[in-house]
Amino acid sequence: MPIHPWRSARLVYTAIEAEDDDFLLSIPADAESYFNASPFPVVPQAKSDVAGNREYYRDKCLLAVKICLLAPQSSQDSATAATDAATSKPIPIGTIALSASDPKQVHHRNSGLGICILRQHQGQGYGSEAIRWALQWGFRYGNLHRIELGVFGWNPGALRLYERLGFVRESCKREHLWYDGKYWDLVELGMLECEWREKYGDEDSAVAGAKKSSRIVTKKS
Repeated sequence: MPIHPWRSARLVYTAIEAEDDDFLLSIPADAESYFNASPFPVVPQAKSDVAGNREYYRDKCLLAVKICLLAPQSSQDSATAATDAATSKPIPIGTIALSASDPKQVHHRNSGLGICILRQHQGQGYGSEAIRWALQWGFRYGNLHRIELGVFGWNPGALRLYERLGFVRESCKREHLWYDGKYWDLVELGMLECEWREKYGDEDSAVAGAKKSSRIVTKKS
């Protein structure tokens, strides 16, 4: 994990605040984004709905953050660019969350993952980057054993993405969802901590192992 636990290569992850309601409302305002993220009836979202979502993020999630781009830097000078980076405001492009377990089932250490990215920022790898960050956070900092998610049948691109990231297809609820005049499957996928470690590795362990090997070599020589 990077020294800064709320950043990845191109993104920064910040808290969801009350002043973010307009941004949160802009995500379901796009019909395609709404269809791909929500199984609820297709109705316009009001600010009161967004406030409810924000309360869900606060009270029902182990982790819930805005996915943000770092603001573009206006200077080529490294010192000035560093100052700009410290003072500029990140640009929100989506949200990602890991649901919290029911208090009576917290010992199972399971969580569901949900992500939304604004349409204009899709197709650029930001979703993959944010998911990998959330997996790392969940397994290394959240002490999770399993992370799961569901994919709607009308969104095969998301299914391919999640499988490419290492999620394992576990079940299919046939014709479980109604959308655009027909019933669609709900495909459920999951990832275990051991699968995450096998695919992505534990950077701390790798570094520690490298240092240990170096000490052994030095001692022998």
